[in-house]
Amino acid sequence: MAKKLIMITESYSTSQVYEQWLYEFFGQEIEVEAYSVERDRIDRTLPSADLYLVAATSSAAFRRVVSCIPAGGQVVISTITFRRREIEELKALPTGTRALLVNLSIQMAIETVAELNRLDITHIELIPYYPGAVCPPDVQLAITPGEVQFVPPQVKRVIDLGHRVFTADTLTNIALKLGFRWFLKSGRYRRHVASLEDQGHSLVTLWNDSLRAENYLDILMGALSMGILGVDVEQEVFAANSVAEEMLHLRRGSAVGSPLAAVSLELYRSLEGEDLRQECSKLIQLDGVYINLSTVPASWEGEAMGFFIILQRFTEEEERQHQFRRQLYDRGYKSKYVFDDILGHSPAMLQAKTIAQRMAGTDASILLTGESGTGKELFAHSIHNASPRRKMPFVAINCAALPESLLESELFGYNEGAFTGAKKGGKMGLFELAHRGTLFLDEIEGMSRPLQAKLLRVLQEREVMRVGGDRIIAIDVRIIAATNEDILERVRAGTFRKDLYYRLNTLPIEIPPLRDRGEDLFLIMDGMMRRLGATFTLSPQARAAFRAYTWDGNVRELGNIVEYLHLTGKQVIEAQDLPQYMLAVPGQARLEPAAQEEGSQAFLRAAAGREEAFRFVLGALAQASGGMGRGQLCLLAQQHGIPLTDQQARGILASLHQLGLASVSRGRGGSRITQKGSALWRELQI
Repeated sequence: MAKKLIMITESYSTSQVYEQWLYEFFGQEIEVEAYSVERDRIDRTLPSADLYLVAATSSAAFRRVVSCIPAGGQVVISTITFRRREIEELKALPTGTRALLVNLSIQMAIETVAELNRLDITHIELIPYYPGAVCPPDVQLAITPGEVQFVPPQVKRVIDLGHRVFTADTLTNIALKLGFRWFLKSGRYRRHVASLEDQGHSLVTLWNDSLRAENYLDILMGALSMGILGVDVEQEVFAANSVAEEMLHLRRGSAVGSPLAAVSLELYRSLEGEDLRQECSKLIQLDGVYINLSTVPASWEGEAMGFFIILQRFTEEEERQHQFRRQLYDRGYKSKYVFDDILGHSPAMLQAKTIAQRMAGTDASILLTGESGTGKELFAHSIHNASPRRKMPFVAINCAALPESLLESELFGYNEGAFTGAKKGGKMGLFELAHRGTLFLDEIEGMSRPLQAKLLRVLQEREVMRVGGDRIIAIDVRIIAATNEDILERVRAGTFRKDLYYRLNTLPIEIPPLRDRGEDLFLIMDGMMRRLGATFTLSPQARAAFRAYTWDGNVRELGNIVEYLHLTGKQVIEAQDLPQYMLAVPGQARLEPAAQEEGSQAFLRAAAGREEAFRFVLGALAQASGGMGRGQLCLLAQQHGIPLTDQQARGILASLHQLGLASVSRGRGGSRITQKGSALWRELQI
């Protein structure tokens, strides 16, 4: 319903102008009833109204007009001023110019002169003129605020400033007393205040500054896709955007000024017991819909001012995160290879590729097992590119390359302040980055048992929590893990969780070593040469050496040798051009000079101070029916009461390998005793 405003002006023409302005400002929100001292008899109580605007302050009838306002009625005594453009015209007049200031009465003429002087129009001599006054004969310029009809006929030049307009104070008071706070945020109000020559330096200026900040806040809140509620220390809502009103089924504007409990009892109860001086985050239900609720404290110079509530539908939060991840995908989190990039026609490789292609279409976890350099990462990229997730991120990390604490923060992310050196704002973890895509965990055996437990929970619950955080983040990630060790041996040794092993080993794929792919050796080599631009050829003797070599470093080692041969600059590679270790006797390809010494003396020298452990490892290999991994060795040593750590076992096996007593494989074949090692073991038993 429109608010009624009764306005009393000095002249009828002024009342018409002011009435038009009021409708332009407030539109259909008001009903204006205009009176003028000039035409209307104002000597009895005026009709009832929501507001009385008295604009006849210069009239002799002012006191009588005010006395006719009903007791208890709201009153605004208007003040008027000039627009900037009219004052600029007067400032352009030459100093010393004499001009009549023409207005309706002597009081109004004098008041207008005073107003212009206050606005720094002091370089002109202004002579008050009104009906009945005498016009000085030498004055040829008249200035008037819209009262041109009273200008003496002998004055030929007239500057009509137009009717003076309402000051910012007057409009602000009208809006506040009628309950039109919305008007003070409107473009009409801002444009009017900006057009005034004098915008005031009083409380209204502070009010307008506050409104400007409030407008910026409203613009920001309106631009957000999440619901925002501002709550003061008295638990009363002071701000609410349209998204929050829609989520809480509130009428537009009804939340502001109401207690939080009245706005939403469910929301109020969900925050009971929380320390709202600190940030908090939780998942709640409103009308059966899951909502991410967060609170952010608000303070000014250390004093609590309340807090903001941030509401976001769970599905919307997921979609927002997804869009962010899509941007990261566009920046490089994508797979680079496809199955056609995996060269080879050997039965072992064709079988591995066929299994991998078949498994790519599922979402189950995959465990790639193979020696170092066999191309496990190439398979991971190709599986992702052949899966329904191909357009989503592919994120890779080497679990053995980072210390435990750093690996945890990389995988799960962290909140601001989670630890010394944590980035401002926190960091998204790789699980979040890989949402709806694939996360490749290389050298999974390098992950500590505490991290294994966390990874298992992620695989089971499909959700993560950042380091230092308390918010659960749902994720949809396909895991591809890779190892160059026998994980099952590590399970038996107790260094790898059995439950995690079976979770990861849902779809196992064995990547064959290069020595088992004789047919592929030169095919792969040709591809490497094309990429390098190499044109050399191998002599028959060099080709024979390539076939005889065991390729412990697999495809990676082959790539290094091809690059080495390319850099020699020779067109035909002879056997003597190959690295010397490739020409050694098979099974002793990496022997150092120490291996040429008498077996028992070299063994005892290497085992000095650790003879018991060395003898045990050599004996265990001699008695084994096949290869043995470090995990098996450590477990067996523990059963015999011999202290042996995984690191110690690694060092002993390396020494035995250097002496030619054992062959060490990084794959599932484990370590085996050599013919020379068996002979030494028999010698030591005598």
